Amino acid sequence: MAPAGGGASAYLELLGSREVRAQLFPLHDEVVIGRDRQDALASDQFVCIPLHTISRRHARIRRRGEAWLVEDLHSSNGTFVNGERLQPGSWRALDDGAELALASTQLVFRSLVAPSAASMPTVIRKSVDATQYVPMPSAPVPASDPRDAPRGELEKSVLKLHAMAQVSIALGAVTDRATLTEKIMNFIFDLFPLAERAFILLRQNERDPPVPVAARRRNGMVEDPRQARLSHTIVDEVLGNKRAILSVDTLADRHFAAQDSIVAQAIRSVMCAPLIVGDEVLGLIQVDSSSDPRAFQDADLELLTGVCAETAVALKNFQLYSDIERLLDGFVRASVQAIEERDPVTAGHSFRVAGYAERLATALDRADDPQLRRIAFTREQLREIRYAALLHDFGKVGVREHVLRKEKKLHHADMRLLEQRFLYARACLERQAYLSLAQRHIDEGWTAATFRAEKAQADARLAEEAVRLDGFLATIRCANEPAISRSSTLPDLRDIVHYGCHDPDGQPLVLLEDHEAAALSIPKGCLTADERRQIEEHVVDSYSFLVLIPWTRDLAGVPAIAHGHHEKLDGSGYPSGLRGPQISIQTRILTICDIYDALTAGDRPYKKAMPVEQALDLMHEECDAGHIDARLFQVFVDAHAWMVQAAGT
Repeated sequence: MAPAGGGASAYLELLGSREVRAQLFPLHDEVVIGRDRQDALASDQFVCIPLHTISRRHARIRRRGEAWLVEDLHSSNGTFVNGERLQPGSWRALDDGAELALASTQLVFRSLVAPSAASMPTVIRKSVDATQYVPMPSAPVPASDPRDAPRGELEKSVLKLHAMAQVSIALGAVTDRATLTEKIMNFIFDLFPLAERAFILLRQNERDPPVPVAARRRNGMVEDPRQARLSHTIVDEVLGNKRAILSVDTLADRHFAAQDSIVAQAIRSVMCAPLIVGDEVLGLIQVDSSSDPRAFQDADLELLTGVCAETAVALKNFQLYSDIERLLDGFVRASVQAIEERDPVTAGHSFRVAGYAERLATALDRADDPQLRRIAFTREQLREIRYAALLHDFGKVGVREHVLRKEKKLHHADMRLLEQRFLYARACLERQAYLSLAQRHIDEGWTAATFRAEKAQADARLAEEAVRLDGFLATIRCANEPAISRSSTLPDLRDIVHYGCHDPDGQPLVLLEDHEAAALSIPKGCLTADERRQIEEHVVDSYSFLVLIPWTRDLAGVPAIAHGHHEKLDGSGYPSGLRGPQISIQTRILTICDIYDALTAGDRPYKKAMPVEQALDLMHEECDAGHIDARLFQVFVDAHAWMVQAAGT
């Protein structure tokens, strides 16, 4: 970052030391502090402190309104505020003058904004129940009959504005079309007491004809929109001219009386208004009556037109919201696809886990356990679980490919080198045997018969050693296979480690190096301690990536859910060693599904696919060991959650 300049509302003061000079860094909205520059971040979004004690992404500072918050990004040496260490992933408010320590590096937070009056304590003098402004079914807005005595123009305007405000408030928070159409229907029958039917027609795009999506009568009876009998004459008039129409005594209206659709439906009075946003016609709303030829007045048409205007905005917002959802979903799926392309043999894992997790989450309401039955995930929470499942392994993009694709305990090149070492050992033994034979022949002056006898004995000894070396190599190949369980018996390598022979220079020739013996002695899996550390770091790397995404409020839990999918209930998991209550129900669901797919998928390079029954037995053992949630696992089994085929597999 550049030195402090204009536009900043706060800054960090880096206190000088022998290792780093004093500097000032301006703060705008959000900044990440770390050791290395981040190409993905603009220069004013990253503070670079190039010290070995600082993690690559160490901490993050974010502005929320007038408040500034700091978060530790799972750094190695910790982040401290006024001497207190922060828990990774938890936000801490910063006051002016707060002292920060990133490992041993000292900084001071300075705010350039004085506290506003809004942030000071307020004395409440009066409160109003806001629910009185929400339309209730028992109290329709225009309670009187439209044919009653004329009201004053001012009263009509006030009622109209009040009704429009109610519609705007009620529709503004709607994010799904089913709820939107239900609320619109309720408003129509509240606002127009003489309306008997209402229809909503929407277009997929401007060139398509409108399609009925909702149809209802005043008595609450919902009609099948596909079976609704609508007047195409009225629909064409409204959509074609982009004008709202009101027909009083429709059967006598010279525009519509001759139309069969009007006569067939016995429409006596009708209002119809288009849903328009800018130049785009999204559809229309029709309200009619077959019993009263003068059910609607001019003021009612104006009110319906206003309702349609508000509804059109809400529909457009919903469409935009849906477009953003699809865009985000496409981006997530494309990102997962790109990561899995690095390791084609595990392709499909994240999509399958997402499918299992959704199936398990939706099955909780059928659980035998009453506590689990009380858990009801909303549509947004299910989406949050799905994204966490899709992105839980995103951090593997930083794992080196030879580790990510490792099939055996020894890498392919290491095994080839070891095999060549055995061939070399055999050649050395043969060389030593034949040199010794030749020297003894010279020294002792053997006859031809004696030489042949001694050579036969030497060949027999060499053949015996060759058999022994072949046995050693077979043992190594057996030990090189990864074990599924720690209970598996490991081959004994001691004879191989202590086997002695020499090279042509007389130096000891070791068949099995210490690091190779250590790798072949891995009790479970195929990764060495260092390689397992690299793999385990993918969880932290996933979290570090996911927290940089500006998730919406209903998806804010995605980083935390994905971050804990390798935690165990007894605290033996990683990266944070969380225990029971510290692990969310969503993360526990993800853990079960991830383990199941790791056991049963045929795409793992280091093992064959495990039969379902055997995998479930192993997972029962994990439950008994206190590693995974036994109650959730039982729901997983009862619901056969693995039967789902996740999209993208």
